[in-house]
Amino acid sequence: MSYEEEYLKFVDSKEPLSNLQNKDWSIYMGYGKTYPYLYDIPSSEREDFFDVRYGHDPIQTLDIHYLKSTKSKKRPVVFFIHGGGWNCEDKSNTRYYALDWVNMGYTVVSINYRLAPHSQHPCQIEDCALALKWVIDNIKKYRGDPNRIVGIGHSAGAHLLALLVCGKQWHEQFNINIKKLKCWIPVSGIFDFNMYDNYLNPMLGTLINEMLGEGNKDTCSVNMHITGKEPPCFILHGGDDWLVPRSNSILLYDMLNKKGCGDVRLEIVKGYWHCNMMLGYDKPGHMPGQLINAYLEKFINHGLEEYQEQITDKKLVNI
Repeated sequence: MSYEEEYLKFVDSKEPLSNLQNKDWSIYMGYGKTYPYLYDIPSSEREDFFDVRYGHDPIQTLDIHYLKSTKSKKRPVVFFIHGGGWNCEDKSNTRYYALDWVNMGYTVVSINYRLAPHSQHPCQIEDCALALKWVIDNIKKYRGDPNRIVGIGHSAGAHLLALLVCGKQWHEQFNINIKKLKCWIPVSGIFDFNMYDNYLNPMLGTLINEMLGEGNKDTCSVNMHITGKEPPCFILHGGDDWLVPRSNSILLYDMLNKKGCGDVRLEIVKGYWHCNMMLGYDKPGHMPGQLINAYLEKFINHGLEEYQEQITDKKLVNI
């Protein structure tokens, strides 16, 4: 069977694959042209630092944003990893949603990492680990609290975030105390490179192979690294994701629970595709944005103990 025939087992919609893909690409192209870069819209209320180096390679840079005036001198930190199939896009993607997080009182950090096919695994995850180590060591200078960090990643960024959180070998290599990360939110990610589902779509299969190269699929697969000691996690996936099978997020949820991770939630968001899970984040009624912001507000701003008390059903699953 072709992917056009098989993809229907991964989505709620009965529409042809091309319909979902074209609608999603239309949003992607439209927002890319209309959303200004944050360096083009400076604000007297916001502090911005662009292209801060966290490593020696020219691509190893990050951006930092926060409000100048706030009651807290040490605010929680959003550590964001962009998507783009491991081979495109960059840290400027935060222009779609960073202002929401900044206005909520976060110091927002968005990182670049080396891209495929010129740089292959483990270059991407090593850059993410190096960047997180830099944030832990330096974010106090930017009014961020190194003890209250939340990781957010979309698509390829969700994969890298999950690998960073679960991969003990990178914690040891870069001397990272992963307990500094209080929670993590992977959106529409690829988590198992041995999964048959991920190679049905020729586009996704090509992206995976370009990034992985001759690398070992196990070292790149998040489920091979889960220990059960990971921080609380909120996994999201689009109910009509035409690109990345939602079986990835369901597997991650199941594996984290199987290993005994204390607080794992999964939401399959009905009616959402792949790109628009994050694009449109700032628009009224954007459900993934509302879910993520509500989770951040309850978990980070009110503290872990209060959050645990407020959530009566910690394992919210909508599949």
